[in-house]
Amino acid sequence: MKITVLGTAAATGMPLAFCNCEVCKNARKNGKKDIRKRSSILINGEMLIDLGPDSINACNMYNEDAGKIKYLLQTHSHSDHFDGGHFVTRWSDYATKNLIHLDIYCSKGTALDINHWIKENEPSLDLFNESCKKNLNYDVHLVKHGDSFNVDDYKIIALDSQHDSRIESLFYIISYKGKNLLYATDVLKITDEAWNIIKKYKLDIVFLDQTYGEGYNNGGHLDCGEVKEIVKYMYEEEIVNNNSKIYATHISHEGNNIHEIMEKEASLYGYHIAYDGMQINIF
Repeated sequence: MKITVLGTAAATGMPLAFCNCEVCKNARKNGKKDIRKRSSILINGEMLIDLGPDSINACNMYNEDAGKIKYLLQTHSHSDHFDGGHFVTRWSDYATKNLIHLDIYCSKGTALDINHWIKENEPSLDLFNESCKKNLNYDVHLVKHGDSFNVDDYKIIALDSQHDSRIESLFYIISYKGKNLLYATDVLKITDEAWNIIKKYKLDIVFLDQTYGEGYNNGGHLDCGEVKEIVKYMYEEEIVNNNSKIYATHISHEGNNIHEIMEKEASLYGYHIAYDGMQINIF
């Protein structure tokens, strides 16, 4: 399994657009790992998690061909995770050639909201319209918490993230040829029901939402203290081991810091801080 980390930021990216806090100022000064695009990953060059506003440019930056993406797992439809403008370029009016078929997996609430963003860009398009599906060469598959489904060589389980009940936001476990990945961004909490499912797995790669630093939680997401507790629990329950790769992602400037400082702290608690352009190979 090959993972390319396309982005690791929350909201509008890091540094925040107009912010002059010390974290943002230092990020601009340092560049490199301290510049973060909106969160998204690409699996094996063909499965995208979240078609965000930065994901396609990130593919171009990191030598990934977005024209080869076959599958889209959408966690939810907030504007930092889904970009209708990218999606509508599949329409024949944009003269896009040789489209590979795209299978989209998301909750019903997310699909309805995605349709809103698509119509904001092109009012004549409709995500659920059969003519649109044919023209833009895609299908939509609605999933909900606890659903398990197969996509070619992938087995995927959808879990409730508690992030936004209105759109039934999800996170995912993806299994591929004996390797297991947990991608849990935009998580308010991991419910007991979700834990009961996660405990059935030995995870090789884990991505956890760390939007806030410890003590700075403004809701809807995990903070550094919660991530530490989750990682500790995963080790105790033997969901992960010393060979597992565990990363925090979806980083904001609120209570967090520059990458070097965050990495030093995280490593004391058995995990690491993801950065844009990371490539991880698990065999």
